[in-house]
Amino acid sequence: IPLAGKYISQVLLGDGDSLLLLYINHVALATIFIIVILFEHSRIIWGRGITFLILAFILLVFSLLFQAPLQYEQTQLVKGPWYFLGLQELLHWMQRPGWIWIVTLLFALPLFLIPFMKEKGARITKYLLFIALLVYIVLTIIGYFFRGEEWKWTWPDSSVHMPFKPVPIIPGTYTNAFPSEVSAYGRAESCMLCHDGMTGFSDAHSPESVGCVSCHLGNPFSPDKDLAHSGMLIVPGNLDNAARSCGTMDCHPDITTRIHTSLMSTMSGIISVDRFVFNELPEPDGHFNVSDIGHGPADQHLRNMCARCHLGNPKEEPGMITEESRGGGCNACHLNYSPAAALELEQYYGMKMPDSSLWKQHPSLDISIRNDHCFGCHSRSGRISTSFEGWHETLLKKDEIEACDTLRVLDDGRVFRYIAEDVHHKAGMQCVDCHDSYELMGDGTLYMHEEDQVKIRCEDCHFSTMPDLMHIADLDSETQKILSLKGLDEDMDGFLPLGNSGRAIWNSKINQTGHPVLLGKNSGKIHPLNQPAEICQQGTAHDEMSCQSCHTAWIPQCIGCHNEYDPMVAGYDMIERREIQGSWVEFVGLYLADLPTLGVIEGANRKVHTFTPGMILSIDKGTFDEDIEDPLVYHRLFAPLSAHTTTTIGRSCRSCHNDPLALGYGQGILKYNINEYVGRWEFSARFANNKNDGLPEDAWIRFMAEPEGRHSTRTNTRPFSLEEQKRILLLGSCLECHNEDSKIILATLDDFDSVIGERSDSCVLPGY
Repeated sequence: IPLAGKYISQVLLGDGDSLLLLYINHVALATIFIIVILFEHSRIIWGRGITFLILAFILLVFSLLFQAPLQYEQTQLVKGPWYFLGLQELLHWMQRPGWIWIVTLLFALPLFLIPFMKEKGARITKYLLFIALLVYIVLTIIGYFFRGEEWKWTWPDSSVHMPFKPVPIIPGTYTNAFPSEVSAYGRAESCMLCHDGMTGFSDAHSPESVGCVSCHLGNPFSPDKDLAHSGMLIVPGNLDNAARSCGTMDCHPDITTRIHTSLMSTMSGIISVDRFVFNELPEPDGHFNVSDIGHGPADQHLRNMCARCHLGNPKEEPGMITEESRGGGCNACHLNYSPAAALELEQYYGMKMPDSSLWKQHPSLDISIRNDHCFGCHSRSGRISTSFEGWHETLLKKDEIEACDTLRVLDDGRVFRYIAEDVHHKAGMQCVDCHDSYELMGDGTLYMHEEDQVKIRCEDCHFSTMPDLMHIADLDSETQKILSLKGLDEDMDGFLPLGNSGRAIWNSKINQTGHPVLLGKNSGKIHPLNQPAEICQQGTAHDEMSCQSCHTAWIPQCIGCHNEYDPMVAGYDMIERREIQGSWVEFVGLYLADLPTLGVIEGANRKVHTFTPGMILSIDKGTFDEDIEDPLVYHRLFAPLSAHTTTTIGRSCRSCHNDPLALGYGQGILKYNINEYVGRWEFSARFANNKNDGLPEDAWIRFMAEPEGRHSTRTNTRPFSLEEQKRILLLGSCLECHNEDSKIILATLDDFDSVIGERSDSCVLPGY
């Protein structure tokens, strides 16, 4: 509305995001409307005094026995007044809420028509209206007692709004005087009668800031222990309760909405690849969710092997984040125990502290996310966390080894050998220094695979030309809040952009000398952001090479994998969280740590990237169900993997152009033989051929052959084509005589074809 619209909006809605003013206007107008109606009707009908007293008594008893189901700030259990709950129940049944007007009209129209009906018709209409009233009462009871968060069915004993008996406060009954100075949202909470004096909270989550009920729910109005704990969350922050604990309107509603789109919640890529490998999907793509995992061969494999590593896996009791922690929703990343809190927890579980009400140290919920938080899940599968720290898994058993600096036994009993740590880890950097909240908790978009969700690239920090910087005003409100919590909102401006995501690397800045630096998000340590080496920028020959393809020191590899179902072995269902009879069993032939195999990621930004033999495996589905057609499955699939074993020194030219492992042939000896002025490449494999396809056990493709069929766990990735192999080995033949830092070899970076065309007569090229 021109001119007046802004002011009308302020009068009705207010300035901010709060709807409080709108609610007040609603209540005020409704009250005026009711007063007018009562006044007009009182001229015609004036009830008897006894009627007024009976109704007053009924309302008094009702109000004493039942809490009003109206929501309060820390819950998303939105219910209106009790007389509207039947209407809410009807609305949740309807695909189109607008239909409620038709229902209302059908109910109200007979009321107007009754005076004009004949006696029989009026009597039938009244009976029908009475039946409709009974139905509405039933719907109201359902809405009051049996509907919980998001209007899902819940039994009364778990409902937040339960009937209760009023409990008088008896002097001397409670350990503490009511601490009126400790309140949340302007309201004192009865929790502090017993739990006053607790410490350890982060400032943002202290009782003075948000109270207790905003996280743990329960009844903040009752001084009785049992009633106060009714509907309480012992461990808030699990994804099944995060919307009514962490995600309420005054806290983090956006995060608890978008976190359900994160791959760390959905497991979509793991599910699609697993089903593809079991021949239950034609392609390893699609959008899936861990909540949809069934009981087929592939899904049972997920239940036995994989399905613990997702954020929706609930944390069921208090405890620290350890190497064996899986899931836990918000707790997975944000829960931190101080030494004092850890000691109290140990005493409690050790039966030295009989009652948790005696705890005085509360764990902190904060944004200090350490590598320990990532380790539980990311030390599995691609072994990112262990590789980052320099550890490579072995097949050794913990009872077979002696303690030494080069071996490490994880809490789950796996034995790792030290190889070499990532240069970023060596510099003291942590996972969150590169990966931001949107990469981890999702940005609201459903992705199929990890590399789609992760936006950070090496080039975002290591560049030769300064990109256009972003400023605080360009940042989203969540990032600005993080800067404020870190105390950096006044000291930092001029952030490096995070690729093409529209987001900033908020812990980056330009120092006083004009050079970009990165601040450790937890340590505050300043890390210089060095430019790529001169050789990385020379020529155009390596423009399609990812940084990882040269700067990955080693990559975890496994070969000789076989899966079969054993109905007699004791198993565990990771979805239902219970012991079961029968489980898929995995047998591994060998773990290796070596330079990565290289392949191609197609797309708008075509890149040569690092791959690992993650799926050279056989599966006997007949052991799961003997009626399955084609029970034997075999695949030779490599997976793209950023190993997080970065080294400052790039791999040599020969390690790509003269190495059979890099080209996909597997480990072995690659020789260039010259006979009668004709060069020939010959390959001798280290490992024997697999009986299923006749290729060496660790190979990706056949030596000097055009790859055919599906070779990767992604639809947009592939090994080198025969033409690409020939071109790579063509330079490899040059390296048989010329040093890789010679002028001739360096010149090939600018114009490879011209150098080859001007070769001398003594140069013998391969005769393909």
